[in-house]
This record gives sequence, C-alpha cells and structure tokens, in this order.
Amino acid sequence: MLKNPNQKVIKRMARNALKENRRKTITLFLAVLLSSFLVFTIFTVGDSYFRFQKIQNIRMSGAEFDAIMYGVTDEQKQMCENNPDIVLTGTAGVCGWVEKTDQDSTPNVGLIWADDGYWTQMMEPVREKLEGSYPTALDEIMVTKSALKECGYEDLEVGDTLDMSYGTQKGIFTGTFRISGIWDGYGPKKQFFVSKEFYDQSGCKLSEASSGRYFMDFKQKIMTKTQQNAFIESMNLGKQQNLFFMGDLGASVQILAGIIGLIVVTCLCAYLLIYNIMYLSVAGKVRYYGLLQTVGMTEKQVKKMMRDQMFLIGSAGTVIGCLSGGLVSFFLIPVVVKSLGIKSGYVGAEMIRFHPAVLLVTILLVGVTLLLACQKPAKMAADISPIEALGYRPTHKIVKARKVGKRKVIAGLSLRQFTKDKKRTAVVLLSLAASLSVYLCIVTMLDSQAARTIVSNYMDTDMVITNDTACKEKSEDRRDILDDSFVKSIKENTGVSEVHSVEFAEITVPWEPDFAEMWMKEFYAKWMSVPYSQDRDEYQNHPENFGSSLIGIDEQEFDYLNNSLEHPINKENFLCGKACIVYRNGLDFADADIIGKNVTCALYEDQQTTKTFVIEGVTDENYYTALLGYPPTIITSDQVVNTFANNPIRLKTGIKYHKEYDRDTEQEILSLLEENDNAKDFSWESKIEDADEIEKAQGYMPQVGIGIVLILAFIGIMNYMNTFVVNVQSRMTELSVMESIGMTPKQLLGMLVREGILYVGGAWLVTLTVGLGGTYLLYESMNYRGITFSVPILPFLFTVGISVLVCTMIPVLTWVILEKNGTVVERIKGVE
Repeated sequence: MLKNPNQKVIKRMARNALKENRRKTITLFLAVLLSSFLVFTIFTVGDSYFRFQKIQNIRMSGAEFDAIMYGVTDEQKQMCENNPDIVLTGTAGVCGWVEKTDQDSTPNVGLIWADDGYWTQMMEPVREKLEGSYPTALDEIMVTKSALKECGYEDLEVGDTLDMSYGTQKGIFTGTFRISGIWDGYGPKKQFFVSKEFYDQSGCKLSEASSGRYFMDFKQKIMTKTQQNAFIESMNLGKQQNLFFMGDLGASVQILAGIIGLIVVTCLCAYLLIYNIMYLSVAGKVRYYGLLQTVGMTEKQVKKMMRDQMFLIGSAGTVIGCLSGGLVSFFLIPVVVKSLGIKSGYVGAEMIRFHPAVLLVTILLVGVTLLLACQKPAKMAADISPIEALGYRPTHKIVKARKVGKRKVIAGLSLRQFTKDKKRTAVVLLSLAASLSVYLCIVTMLDSQAARTIVSNYMDTDMVITNDTACKEKSEDRRDILDDSFVKSIKENTGVSEVHSVEFAEITVPWEPDFAEMWMKEFYAKWMSVPYSQDRDEYQNHPENFGSSLIGIDEQEFDYLNNSLEHPINKENFLCGKACIVYRNGLDFADADIIGKNVTCALYEDQQTTKTFVIEGVTDENYYTALLGYPPTIITSDQVVNTFANNPIRLKTGIKYHKEYDRDTEQEILSLLEENDNAKDFSWESKIEDADEIEKAQGYMPQVGIGIVLILAFIGIMNYMNTFVVNVQSRMTELSVMESIGMTPKQLLGMLVREGILYVGGAWLVTLTVGLGGTYLLYESMNYRGITFSVPILPFLFTVGISVLVCTMIPVLTWVILEKNGTVVERIKGVE
C-alpha cells in the first residue's frame, strides 16, 4: 500500500483552523506568552532575589561573609583555611573604645583591628569611597565621617591628627592619632580601625569571644540547617565561643522552595486555561472532527493536526514571552539594583547576565504544560467516530424534575447551569482559585516585607532617646540629662500619646553561697578569660569592685515585658518590690535554675543599704540594660528604684505618637534635642528613620511582585472569560427560546449574573480553604524573618470586590453583545 504524503495538507489545515478561530487562537497565544514570560521572569527575579539578599546581608553586616565566629583559636583557623568549602576567611579584633575627646564626652565609637582578608577583600564590596591607606603604625587610625562626627571633629581630613582618651582592657589612656585614611560605605561606621601593633598592645586576644571575630565565606550559597549544624559541631567550640550563620544562607532553601511553588502555580494556571480552551473547542466541534474521518483522516492525523496547532501557538508565544522576560531581566532588574543604592562597580554584569539555563527550563516547562493540556482534548477529538458525529447533539445528564416557587425559577436555572457540566465548572473554579490564592500569597509576602512591618522598636515605640552619660564607667561622669523638665516638654507635645522612662542606679550584689556564687561561676566560665577561682576572694571581700545595674520600669512597660516572659510573674509582687526580673546576659541558665532564688543588692555608694528580691522572671531582652557588670542586672519597678536609690538616673525614654510614623511630631522632638544644652550626650533610635532606610533598600521589588500578581490574575480572568463567552454562545438557542416564551431581558441578565456569583463564590470558597492553607505553607517557607502570618485586609477586600465585578459583568456584556446578532427568531433559526 502506497503511503499517502498528506503531512503538508495537515499542517495547512492546522494553520487554516487557527486563522478561522482567531479569538481562540489569540486567547491561547496570550496564555502561552504570559506563561512563558512569567516563568522566565520568576526564575530571573528569583535568581536576583538571592543576590539581593546577599547584598542586603553585606550592607547590614559591613562585609561579605556567610558565617561569623566569636573567638577563634589557631587550630580552628587552620581547620577553616584547609576546608575546601570555605573560599575566604577574615579576622577582626575588637580592642577598645573612645572614652572622650575635647569636643564630646560621650562618643559612641569603638576601636577595631582588621586583617588583610577582612579589610581588603570582605569589606571591599561595601566601600564606596576610600582615601589614604589602612593604619600600620601604633598611632594611626582609619576613620569614617560618621565616627569623626561622633567625636565632634567631622571636618578632619587624611593626615590630620586627633587627640582623644580611649579605653582598652588595660585601662584608660590618652593619645594623639594621625588619620591615615577615610572610608565611607555601608555597615557599621561608628568605629576607628587601628593597626595590628595597637591591637597587640591592647591586651586583647583573638581567642576571646569578647574580642575575636572570625569571618567565613562559603563556596555553596545554599546551606541547610543540618549542614550548618554539622559544621558548627566540627569546629569544637569552647563554652565562650559562638558561631552564627547569616540568615540569608539558611533561608536560601526556603526562598528556593517558595519560588518553585510560584512556578508550579503559574504552570497550573496556564495548563487550566489551555486545557479549558481546547476542551471547549473540541466539545463544540464534535461533528467537524467526526466528518474529517469520513473523508479519510485517521485518528493519528487528527491528533497531529491539533498538535501542530499547539506547536505553532506554543512556539510563537514562548519566543515572544521569553523575549519579554529578557527585556525585564536587562532593563527592570538594573533599575531595582540602582534603587538599592549599591555601587555599579560591585553589581556589574553579574546582576543582569543572561542565563541560558533559565531559557531552557522555561521552554521545557511551557512545552510540557502545552503537551499535557492538549493531550486529552486531542484524544477526545480523535476518538469521535463519523457515526457519532452525524447524530451528535449536545446533551447533559438528565436532571430530576422538581417543583420550584415562582421566585426561585431564575435561581434554579442558574444553579442547574452551574452544575450541568461539572468538569468545565471545576476547571474554571480551580483556575480562578489558583490566581486568587497566588494573589493572597504575594500581597501577604509584600505586606510582611514592608518597611513598616519589619521595623518595630521595643514596645512598638516611635522613638527611644538614650542618655549616653548613664553608662560612663566613673559615676562622677554620669549626669541625669533626661530630667523631669525635659521629659515634661516631650509629654506636652500634642502629637505624643505615651512616654515611658527607664530608671537606672548602680548597685553591687554581695557574695552569698547560693545565687551569687552560682551566677559568678557561670559568668566567668562564659565570658571571662581567667577562672572564677582567681577573683573569688576579691568578690567575697570587696563586692564594690563588681558593679552592676538596678533597672526600674513603669507599670505599662512591666505589662509588655511580662507578656514576653516564658514564665510570667505576679504583677503585685513586682510593683511592691518583693519580686524582680533578671537579665540572663547570655548565660547557660534555664529559667528553673534561677526562678525562686533570692538576690540581694546594695547601693554602690552605700554598701550598707541593701534590698532583697525574689527572682520570679528571667528575660533575654537587652533593652533594659545599662552597665553590664559581672553580677546580674536586676529589673524592678521604677517606684522601687526611686525609693531605694539616692539619685537614680533616667537611662532612656520611649515615645509613642498619636499617629504612627508622624514626621511632624518627630521633627518637633528632634528640635527639642538639638536645642538642649546636652544635645551631644543624647542618642536616639527612630522607627521612621529605620523604615526610610528599608524602603530605600527595597526599591522596586514590591512593584515586581505586584506585576507577577497582575499577570496571574489576568490568566485567571482570561480562563473565566473564555469559558463564559463559549458558554453563552453555545446556549444562544436556549436563551433565545426562554426570551421568546416570556423571560424578560432583566430576568435573563439576572440569571447570568447569578451564574457569575456562583462562580466567584465557589472560587473564593476554594481560595479561603485549600488556597489559604497553601498560601500559609508557601508564606512560611519564605518567611526567614519570622514575621507573623496575616492577610492584609484592604488588598483582600479590594480583590473580593474586583472578582465579583468581573465575574458578574462578563456574562452580562457577552449576552449584550451577542444578542445584537439578530432578532429572537433569527437567533433561534440561525442554529442548526
């Protein structure tokens, strides 16, 4: 038998079918285009997201590294240098602080030494400006303008000298230092870098957790918690040592899982749309496909004709979609990068490079989606026999007749139409629900990453003002500059709603064989380089040499702190001075080891004045700390502190505004600070300033997320629109007959509107059950900041309104347009 060379004929028929059904072709083309564009963009943005997270880590940390170890021995350094998974290491040593200068008695500036690996390589990406060179002589320093401003000498340049008093482990000294260089960029800037010679003479050691900082940069950029824990175990850390991995390294696995989830949902939406269009097309042209077989076309050829159609649409849609994704990669991402404020020299071409793997994966995913979506409709078309096609009439399952009231006729017809073709209804509901679920997920993620969500001062205060003199080592240098008159002027501001102050008094904790002995043993084991036995006698006989802090808080702050405790305490006992809360200070004590014990404190200036508390609570919140001495920091009521201590000092004041993020009120508070005689001795934390910094860092990332949401929503709407247009077209005879027997246009439109409400109601039912559960899992997989899950109300209500409007108006508009094709009689006669 001779082979019939009809391949060209089949291809021509496939092309002609696409031309004749332009609406279906355009819809399919847009579905493929948007799907390929979205998959390509999500992969590209996902890859960039990893990079953005790395950049944010670099900016906040002040250097490029994946892990930091507090305290490092020579053996541990050797292990890391020989580890093939670690590509770079760096070392820094904290060795002192600036005590005072001629211009400022409370500069908040540290002294630190950095080796070549840390300064030259790890810090290089965050430096935008560098003049001069790193210090090599004992009396040289590398500075920033911020650190100089803290010292009151912001006008100094490279080569100038700076007189200052500074502190190290060996005591307080004075000296003149020459500025060997000035740098600027990101990360901690209120510090002076010193030479290796200065560090060696400071008495500090890199093996001490209080001084040594060892930084590691790993080869792999995705590291699970299991791998991190295994590495930590291999380092054989001492009791004082700690090793921390950067949050983005561990979160990489979670973020990757979230991106994969978005890709899956995107492909699902595209699959549902393409499948629905093909299914409706085949179901509406049963006679056409059956008659093709009467003229000699085989089942295989029918399938090939449909595959050729999808190949043409898929090829064109994928090519244009990937090109669109490429434009986004090369033009949108650089805008995002610039908005982050990162210097172009560091970002370079790596942030916008072309990824062949992304293109290949996109083509593969879209191709598989098309293949799966058209497989069953093609098989259905091929299985239609000529006999079936000749006698085919659209039928549905017989519905048992039932009586309904006059007012329920329209509602009953709508419900019957909604449930008539359950498969088609399910596909549309699933597509809409998938789009709505992804919308909820992304707006929830965007809301959780918003600057105002991330930023939260303690007690959610808008500003915290701190008295920098309160933590001076010598009591005569401390001044109560946050006095009653100043705090009163803050309270009198009309924009201020609440003011909460923290009182501080220096105390000692006399030795006793129970709690004090247990605490000091653990403190020395955790934080000190000498054994407790060496200083035990001194502590027993001269506790005044071991100062600590008594902190007083008001009733509202107690309520807030008490709610955060694992074991809340009795409020009445706290306020009257019977009970206290102890700051754990990083010691390896469980709550049960401390709670229930008695602690006695004595005034530092009067050892005979003592007070004993029962420890009922333990906190790790460092907001309530002043002088971190060897004995514990004790937190009690402010009334108790004011009664017990002779001259307590107000340590800090937290301020809440009537209107959150009120810039006018904040400016008035800042004016009060600047006009104060002790302006240089105040420091503050502002929620507004922190939010501004985060918004600057985020750039256009929220807009990128919203763009993805809109594309997915468009796919879902297209699916619904296509379904209902075909639905109304196929029911023209039925609807026209209803109109001819007395159904008014108002009743007919009401029936279609009810059908739309059933669709949108069903979609939201799926979204708020299965979709919301999936949203929660996807959210938690990417929630590396640990922010509580909550769906933003306004975007949710907006989407409900838009979805109801779309799902009710599309049926109405479809009927209004189609009914103009002729009179009722013409519409009835026009259908075979």
